[in-house]
Amino acid sequence: MFGIGNLPIMPGTWCSLLVAVPALLVPDEWIDITRLIYGILAVVFTIASVWSVRRVQDEWGHDPSIVVVDEAAAMSLVLLLPFAYWAWYWWCGAVVLFRIYDVQKPWPISVLNNRTEPWSVVADDLVAAVFTILTLQLGMLALQVLALGGLALSS
Repeated sequence: MFGIGNLPIMPGTWCSLLVAVPALLVPDEWIDITRLIYGILAVVFTIASVWSVRRVQDEWGHDPSIVVVDEAAAMSLVLLLPFAYWAWYWWCGAVVLFRIYDVQKPWPISVLNNRTEPWSVVADDLVAAVFTILTLQLGMLALQVLALGGLALSS
């Protein structure tokens, strides 16, 4: 991911932002194709993550901070959500929530994080992405139930 894993502080956050910023800048007429591209990237990044982790674990430990492509895979998964493109605050929510879940690692993410296999290093980020998606979906539903649908659906 362009050497981001070599940054001394917050390489996962910087990688997440690198992947997410294009979604913030996409014109409305390109959202569908952008979501398709993020779907493809999620698969490619996931495969690259497992391969990369396996390759550097002996030197860098079981969850090598130099490998940030797992964050790229997870952020790509989050950006499949259509409303991540509707307003800047939904985009911010997607990025911030993913980083919170990825850093804090609530259960069951923590269980995956404690394992040492390359697939588990990637899986904890993907589960953080799923938690992010579910939280944003619940937030959208809550706004609609509270009759704040205009805020939920504004662009």
